[in-house]
Amino acid sequence: MHAVVQQSQRAPDGAPQHYERHRPEQTTLYRLVQQHAASFIAHTEASTGSELPRFIKDEFDAFLECGILAHGFLRLRCGECGHDKLLALS
Repeated sequence: MHAVVQQSQRAPDGAPQHYERHRPEQTTLYRLVQQHAASFIAHTEASTGSELPRFIKDEFDAFLECGILAHGFLRLRCGECGHDKLLALS
C-alpha cells in the first residue's frame, strides 16, 4: 500500500509552503500532563475511593503519545528532489 500526499506548491497568498513539526513535547501543557498525570490519577482515586474510568486514563496516554515520533510516523519524500520529512502520527 502506498500513501500519496499531494499539496499545492504554494499557499493561497502565493508564498511557498513549508511544514514544520509541532513538537508537542516542548509545550508547557505537555510537560505538565507528563509530570503530573500519574499523581493526579492516584490522588483522585485515593480521595474518591474508586478507580477512574479507563477512558480517562486512556485519554492521558493518548495525549502524551500524540505527535511524538517514537509512537509512529510517516516519512514523506519529494519525488523530484528526494528531500524528506517525518510526519508524526496523531
